[in-house]
Amino acid sequence: MAQRTVCLCDGKYIGIETIYTVVNGKQINIPEKLKDLREKSRNNQLFCPCGCGSNLILVAGDRNLREQHFRLKDGGFNSSCRVVIEGQNSIDSKIVLKCWLDDKLQDPDIESRVPVRDVSDITRKYEFTFLSRSRRVGISYCNERVNLSEEKINLLKENSKGISVIYIVDMRNFGNDGQYPEGVMKVQNEQGYCLFLSVTDRDYSTARLRAAFSTQDIDGLWQEIILAEDNLDEFTIDDGKVVYQSVALNDLLERSKVEWKAGIEQERVKREERRKAQEEERRLAAEREAKMREERERQVRAEAEERRRRWEEEQKLATEQAAKQREEAEKARSEAEEHKRIEDQEHIEAERRFADSLLERMNQQEEQVRDPQGRRWVKCEFCGKIALESKFSSYGGINHINLGICYECQKNNPEAKIIRMPEPVNKAKVEVNKCPNCGGDLKEKMGKFGRFVSCNNYPKCRYTRSIM
Repeated sequence: MAQRTVCLCDGKYIGIETIYTVVNGKQINIPEKLKDLREKSRNNQLFCPCGCGSNLILVAGDRNLREQHFRLKDGGFNSSCRVVIEGQNSIDSKIVLKCWLDDKLQDPDIESRVPVRDVSDITRKYEFTFLSRSRRVGISYCNERVNLSEEKINLLKENSKGISVIYIVDMRNFGNDGQYPEGVMKVQNEQGYCLFLSVTDRDYSTARLRAAFSTQDIDGLWQEIILAEDNLDEFTIDDGKVVYQSVALNDLLERSKVEWKAGIEQERVKREERRKAQEEERRLAAEREAKMREERERQVRAEAEERRRRWEEEQKLATEQAAKQREEAEKARSEAEEHKRIEDQEHIEAERRFADSLLERMNQQEEQVRDPQGRRWVKCEFCGKIALESKFSSYGGINHINLGICYECQKNNPEAKIIRMPEPVNKAKVEVNKCPNCGGDLKEKMGKFGRFVSCNNYPKCRYTRSIM
């Protein structure tokens, strides 16, 4: 923050910027202003602008221009002082603007911080930052756009009494990112454009000025169009108007608006052409897609027809194969039925022959009596019952291989004795002989229940005999 940069003298505000000027492009202090302010400070005529009544003195020198300010006399302190300390950028900008006005207007009586009431009969506190009564030019500088109010602008306009007011804001207020620049638009609505000031320290020679106006582009976004931008000393003031390179900024504004509108119209034409081209491309693409879709559908139909044809051929072939298989199956079934019928007949015949020879075979005791299924039959020695071996409690033995005792005789006949004659574990290998049923050759085999012989005429003959 800058030191106290303004004082109150004879009912008027005097800013520290009033002691600066430019001579041949060189920024210097004004000796007469310094002498006058020093004299008034010695006479206790400089007071704090807040109205607390404290006397101020001027702190200024020829060595360090940056330290020039007002301070309380004798280093005093006033607890009731409510002075507002001005920002450094703000005071630097005012010093630069004072030098610019001196350089361009050549008016030795430029006033600073002039209340509107000094010009017109109102009591409001709004002020001209600078005022040249002889050249009828006023400057209104604003460091922050939040402090730009329509009320202030309207008051300056309505009470300027023929004075041309130039509105200037700090460069930091430039840039809106497409949004509506509400603050600076208040200045643009009055002035037609905005002036943006950029300063480095308080050096007039490096200060720059940018003239720009805000308008909407074809998409409705707000754009800032630069009319002119250069060092501040390249801009002049003529008849209350800001001029750049001999052209008033108002004329540059009209040209830029015409160019902007022409650019908007060109962009609109280009967009319309692009839109038509895109529509044409979409139409062509739709036609290509329709043709491709039609071709795909044709291919799909052709593939479906081919699949249907192949399916019909496969169905026909499958039907023929199924018919052939049914025919073969029927033939096989018939052959199987005939084979089974023959087997059943042979089995019945074998059973009959076995039944017919059962009694005779039971009377011999050289070999076991087994039916065509390989089941062993035994005859009870007491009751004479002939049955399967499972109906006997004991059977077999030397000289009575086919004789045994049934469970009924063992239980009910006290004379029945259980005769258990162990049979040889390893009998000699049965010699090949003839089948007793069909007369075929017998062959020795190994089954899950041990060795046995069976007829070579199987399955027509099912004769088998175990080998013990």
